[in-house]
Amino acid sequence: MNHRKFSDRRGRRWEVRVTSRSEWRFEPLRGNPDPPQRVRPPLYAGDDPFELSEQELQAILGDATPEARTDRGTSGASPFGEVYEPRRKKSPFLDDLADDD
Repeated sequence: MNHRKFSDRRGRRWEVRVTSRSEWRFEPLRGNPDPPQRVRPPLYAGDDPFELSEQELQAILGDATPEARTDRGTSGASPFGEVYEPRRKKSPFLDDLADDD
């Protein structure tokens, strides 16, 4: 399936991908520093972005929300200042019985 490409009002290039009947994904193309966007398409659009004009796509993109980032850059440290170390597992061969915790 082909994905629809278009330019927004600022001249940045986007690609529309239909992820489901209730969600479209706008992915930035080369040279567009914006993050991917998700949007609920209008009911009259169905699941075919090729039926819409560029102006309609621009309006839909204006209502889109940025996708949640999975990489938030957190260090994994506890917000409570605690240092978490996983409990050391005992050997299944019971050769570490002298190292009782």
